Amino acid sequence: MAQRIFIIGAGRFGVHLATRLSEFGSEIVLADKDAKRVEDLVQDGFHAVEMDAEDQDALKEAGVQEADAVVVSIGENMQGSILTTLLLKELKVKKLICRALDAKHATVLEKLGADLVVLPSRDMAYRLAERLRDNAGSDRQELCGNHQLAQIRLGPPLHGKTLAESSLRERYGVNVVLLTRPGPSQKLEAIEPTPDLTMALNDVLFVSGLREKINKFEKECGLPE
Repeated sequence: MAQRIFIIGAGRFGVHLATRLSEFGSEIVLADKDAKRVEDLVQDGFHAVEMDAEDQDALKEAGVQEADAVVVSIGENMQGSILTTLLLKELKVKKLICRALDAKHATVLEKLGADLVVLPSRDMAYRLAERLRDNAGSDRQELCGNHQLAQIRLGPPLHGKTLAESSLRERYGVNVVLLTRPGPSQKLEAIEPTPDLTMALNDVLFVSGLREKINKFEKECGLPE
């Protein structure tokens, strides 16, 4: 059964989230109080409803309590975001995820009991900082301390070699988490790492490890920009 996600606030963040989750097969409901925006979303193929999220009865009638998760993605209206979060907690939704506008807003949402608070501008800035710090061509995400998760596009040195032959853990100290490459229909395929998996030029390898070890691996095995 498809996961049902209710997204309140159909700005750019909410629509991007809905689009991506739909690609994953989730059932998405987008809600916004702007009638014209809702109309445009419906014409674009979204399941969208006009709703005032500061009205608890409207939230109940829209079915937020039946959703597997509710995402509060309200734009610049911080007060509206806070009130909506409070009402959703009172309705005891299964999982509540909130988008914050700044650190203070995030603190308030956490104290109200949101299960997860995201701060997109900060999170993206941190990821970019990780990338710029090491002049890396790959996307980097900090895991804990000096450990990172990186997406390395493979260059010629690993083309045609299996993971077992490459001994990446022994040689570079990195752990392979996933490999992605275009499938027959050019749709991106995710492949679980196995010792006999053969790598190819332009494959993207998701690896975890210490920053300096990932840097060395990317420099020697990644595709130059």
